[in-house]
Parts: sequence; C-alpha cells; structure tokens
Amino acid sequence: MPPPRLSVTIITKNEAHRIERCLRSDAFADEIVVVDRSSTDATVD
Repeated sequence: MPPPRLSVTIITKNEAHRIERCLRSDAFADEIVVVDRSSTDATVD
C-alpha cells in the first residue's frame, strides 16, 4: 500500500503580503493548489 499523500488548497484574494509565508508553511505537502479570486495586488506574481 502506498503512503498517504497530502494536498493543500489555498484560496486567496489580495494576500500578497502573506502568500509567501503561507506557501513556505505548507512545503511539507505533496501538492499545493493556489486558487486566486481576482486579486488586484501582487498575489499572483
């Protein structure tokens, strides 16, 4: 039996000041999916 996998989903809007820290804190996950809700700041960058 293969080991369990973990996916993290992050839903964000205008969180440029937090997104890097959030992604780093989830680095243990096998997969990270970021869904942006039409940010007008630098979140997507």
